Amino acid sequence: MVEYARAGASFEDADVVSNYRYRPPYPEAIHEKLLAIAPKRSCLLDIGCGPGKISRPLSRHFEKVIAVDPSRHMIELGQSLEDGRARNLHWIVGFAEDVDIPDRPDLIVAAASIHWMDHKRLFARLKTYAAADHRMVVVSGDAPFQPAWEADWQSFLTRWVPAITGEAFDPIGKRESWSAYKAFLDIEGSEHFHSAPFEQNVEDFIRSQHSRDTFAPSRLAGRMTEFDGQLGEMLAPYAREGKLSFIVRTKLVWGSIAL
Repeated sequence: MVEYARAGASFEDADVVSNYRYRPPYPEAIHEKLLAIAPKRSCLLDIGCGPGKISRPLSRHFEKVIAVDPSRHMIELGQSLEDGRARNLHWIVGFAEDVDIPDRPDLIVAAASIHWMDHKRLFARLKTYAAADHRMVVVSGDAPFQPAWEADWQSFLTRWVPAITGEAFDPIGKRESWSAYKAFLDIEGSEHFHSAPFEQNVEDFIRSQHSRDTFAPSRLAGRMTEFDGQLGEMLAPYAREGKLSFIVRTKLVWGSIAL
């Protein structure tokens, strides 16, 4: 089992980043909701941006977009994708808790990233440069929602998560710990969005699991072939012509920084 010096460090691994493109997209409707939440469209700050699943499409709608991530590999991937070289999109390699932002963002977004950050340091920092009427949005959820293989998947995770992390699989406890950021927001609303059915072949779905911290290739090490084989065998009965079909549910929580 690989131990990292800090939470989320696996996303700086080239092997994790190379598999990130296999994660399913967010529901398209969240982009319209983010635009509706934004008090203005002068500046968007995307923290823990990864390859820019939020910042790249929204660069078409904001005067300036600043995308921050500690992983250089993630940013290089984002720059290689659609809109990754938009003239108004500025990538910064660094930690959201530390970077200096000269602009005053109207909208701050943390997508699939807030749980990796030091909330006390983060929100104190954001408050110093956020626009007075800013909104902050936390985006979560880019995995299959209640797929046909849900029961088998939970059994699979119950076996494999302890084997890799040394800790019991506890999805409820994890969700509660990820929600600790709410103490730093004056929450104004939350909403779930569901995608259209998304099709993905079994091999690419397995690759997507290696873009996640728990099942990073460096963590699995010598057990990666075993992991892939068991997961492929579990999923095979649910695939049609080698493809899985599922929807993604994504949650948005928004408000203003409460400090």
